[in-house]
Amino acid sequence: MIRGGIALFLACLLPLNAVALDGQVVQARIAQALSDAGQGGAPVVSASRPYPPCADPLEVAPHQGGWQAVQVTCAGPGGWSRVIRIEGGTAAPRLPGVPEDQPQRPALVLAESLPRGTVLEAGHLREAPIGARARGDLVVSLDSAIGRRLKSNLGAGQPLLARHLEHDWHVAEGGPVTIATDLGGIRIEAAGVALEPGQMGQDIRVTNAGSGEVVHVTVTGRNKVTVRPNIR
Repeated sequence: MIRGGIALFLACLLPLNAVALDGQVVQARIAQALSDAGQGGAPVVSASRPYPPCADPLEVAPHQGGWQAVQVTCAGPGGWSRVIRIEGGTAAPRLPGVPEDQPQRPALVLAESLPRGTVLEAGHLREAPIGARARGDLVVSLDSAIGRRLKSNLGAGQPLLARHLEHDWHVAEGGPVTIATDLGGIRIEAAGVALEPGQMGQDIRVTNAGSGEVVHVTVTGRNKVTVRPNIR
């Protein structure tokens, strides 16, 4: 009863012209922005994923100067913002005049040119320092690259990015999962079924096998998920 009253109160705070959004609407808005900017790629958004209402048209801008991800913003009352990855998006251009002492970090680059479909082996890769301006989806661990298949042709010396690799699903759609819930230091586990695939750290939905309830969770391992706090 109390929860219903709170929900009604919050609903009354929303602008009268606020529009409920789902992933399909967000997909379409991002696709239009990519087209207007002459960019390719596709947003990685579940069509059924809900988003907060927005009274104003969504604003879409490149994230950190590149189109490998976009910032989707609702600028109206109760505004919000989300970063959405773009599959096949264009990286930010390298800026001229970058100081030689620019911070660097180790990452993996191709030791030789490889065609699409290649299953990566240790000999295909080497570690090299990459400027800190490089995009955040650099692959830095051999363990996360070995055995995975390339989605595109890559040239020797090119940094390996997560978008170059086929998805490494830790949870398969329709597959069994162990749902963990932490309640005041007590860990409770239950069996469930994934409603969508997920990679490590990704938010997905699963069904509790015992109650049939749909639960919002975060992927924490192979066929393992943890209930997101305050979201059921």
